[in-house]
Amino acid sequence: MIILQENGKKPRNYWTYEKCKEEALKYKSITEFQKNSNGSYYSSLKNNWLNDICKHMIQKRKPNGYWTYEKCKEESLKYKTITDLQKGNISCYNICYKNKWINELCNHMVSPQKPRNYWTYEKCKEESLKYDNRKDFKNKSKGCYSACYKNNWLDELCKHMIIKGNTHRKCIYSYEFDDNHVYVGLTYNLEKRHSSRLKSNTDQVIKHMNETNLNPIRKQLTDYINVNEAIKMEEYYVNKYKDDGWNILNKMKTGGIGGGNKIWTYEKCKEEILKYKNKKQLRINNPSVYTIIKNNKWVDILCSHMITIRKPNGYWTYEKCKEESLKYDNRKDFKENSSSAYNTSLKNNWLNDICKHMIQKRKPKYNKQKSI
Repeated sequence: MIILQENGKKPRNYWTYEKCKEEALKYKSITEFQKNSNGSYYSSLKNNWLNDICKHMIQKRKPNGYWTYEKCKEESLKYKTITDLQKGNISCYNICYKNKWINELCNHMVSPQKPRNYWTYEKCKEESLKYDNRKDFKNKSKGCYSACYKNNWLDELCKHMIIKGNTHRKCIYSYEFDDNHVYVGLTYNLEKRHSSRLKSNTDQVIKHMNETNLNPIRKQLTDYINVNEAIKMEEYYVNKYKDDGWNILNKMKTGGIGGGNKIWTYEKCKEEILKYKNKKQLRINNPSVYTIIKNNKWVDILCSHMITIRKPNGYWTYEKCKEESLKYDNRKDFKENSSSAYNTSLKNNWLNDICKHMIQKRKPKYNKQKSI
């Protein structure tokens, strides 16, 4: 029977050679062994038992000298670009780079990068016509968009594009029915709002369509304007339709900004922040508010009630850092989930010692080879 310590861990020196060997037999690979039985793996590594007790395991790594010129050539033919080769087989790529075989073995590959000065005015004009809004243009053709921005061609080449709004820019629209009923709304994206409306059975426009079998005329009443101005314009058009004798289908009062969004004023941020005990809870549960108070430099004032969860100075001793590091499989996870312990270990040059058990995910020391 295993007698666990109060913290649930195995007692010191529990992992003898026999116990480690017995534990290792449960796994098919060293990676699986390390992931599922960290304590046993670490003891085996420390005592140089790994090669002996892991003989039965499938070795996924290629032996030294495996990647010859011929094997690299055969492997490289599977990929269309150098980036694909890097992602698909970093070992082969590293050997090709180290031996200066890249240019020779990758000359069949397609270069994803355009040559310098490729994006002329004519090419940018042709490319821009593929998109109906600037956001898609920027995201899907960054090189062309950057050339347009740099040369001040954007306004001219994007004339045909639909202007879309965002959190801070909205437009006013209406649905007019032949029976003199109208719905007035506010949105940052007319088409997206219309699509979501068609999927709802409780929407006022859809309910009226179902009751009357009438199809409304949809109108965009304003351009995409500042959200505060849009709120005022929504009320203006509701009142205008009323004055013109229309029956208003809106059930909610004007003043909302659509899409379930809120305008996070100082007072609303203060009210929201009181729900959380520390900044970490706030950042996880409401990242929008956290970003707003950070950008407006309200953090110190609005978070003064919160509990500080930092460890006291001197808390992270060598033993505590070592114990903490055993919870993680690689240095990246260690750094992201326990930055204080990681930074202390880095400062005191303990990292190499306490991270021996971890999988190394480092990038090669040389710079990434540019695509041909």
